[in-house]
Amino acid sequence: MNVEYNQLDALLRSTGGAGDEADGSGYSPYPGNVNTLVVALGPYADALAASGGAMPEFVNPKYADASRSGFKKPTRLECMMQDYPKS
Repeated sequence: MNVEYNQLDALLRSTGGAGDEADGSGYSPYPGNVNTLVVALGPYADALAASGGAMPEFVNPKYADASRSGFKKPTRLECMMQDYPKS
């Protein structure tokens, strides 16, 4: 099962856990994965042509504090790997 890094903390908290917090080593107990896409170029090129290359996007801001009134750093548009087959 693939869980995007920006959804892991909320998922862990929703199941009663403490979330993705550093352990005694100072690192997350949930190491990241290598997000790798393997696609056949022909069907992928056809999908890009049909969709014009459009992908569902979202903004994943990093807030400076719990007030969510300022950003820690600039935000960017992202898309989820699970959305590639939908395009």
